[in-house]
Amino acid sequence: MTPQKKIKQFAKFLSYILERHPEEFGLIPDESGYVKIKDLLKSLNETDGWRHIRESSLNELMLVESMPPVEIKDSLIRAVDRQHLPEPIPCSELPKLLYTCVREKAYPHALEKGIFPAGHDHVICTPDKHMAERLGRRKAQNPVLLTIHASKAAENSISFLQFTDLFFLADYIPPDIFTGPPLPKKPEKEVAAATPRPAAPQAARGTYMVTPEMIIPGAGKTTKGKKKKLDWKQERKHRRKKDKNTWPDGH
Repeated sequence: MTPQKKIKQFAKFLSYILERHPEEFGLIPDESGYVKIKDLLKSLNETDGWRHIRESSLNELMLVESMPPVEIKDSLIRAVDRQHLPEPIPCSELPKLLYTCVREKAYPHALEKGIFPAGHDHVICTPDKHMAERLGRRKAQNPVLLTIHASKAAENSISFLQFTDLFFLADYIPPDIFTGPPLPKKPEKEVAAATPRPAAPQAARGTYMVTPEMIIPGAGKTTKGKKKKLDWKQERKHRRKKDKNTWPDGH
């Protein structure tokens, strides 16, 4: 296949993705139809036959094609023809279970505060567990899979937008409507380091602490070097006094 035919084939494939079925590749365009170029490239690198595509391939297509099917703005890309592009609509009924992933480091915060959008305008959920894991691996090597329960979402009046049958979008997922794996136990060294040491006793206001020096003078003080010097002086003084008492009268 000639280079020109390869470019035309690539252009046709991009049209299929960005004009009609971005959801098949785990892509959700924004309100203007744009997706991030890096997200598009990640999805292509997961697809057999297109793993070789790089950003330079997009630049080449834009230069060679007289009427390219896509347009690029900074780090974003969208289809020129978007009349068949699906749009998010209010969701009337959720699947029983939805799945989404968070980074391993963000999991403790999610358990406490809930799930917030990361890299997108919404929290992206899907009834397809494998798709959720696929999207999670685009952000982290070991993402944590979370399960969202539709019944609990309804009880908490959490509203979703539906993007085809594959994606459901929320502004925020509170911690009491999803479940996940238990947090890994911290190593004993980290637990010991995080345990606060007991504070030193402090005197109450209007009182003072009794120290050993107040009971036994000199207690608690080091006399290294000083004690030897003091003993030497005392011994010399004692000898002089003894010699004086033994001298004859008149001396």
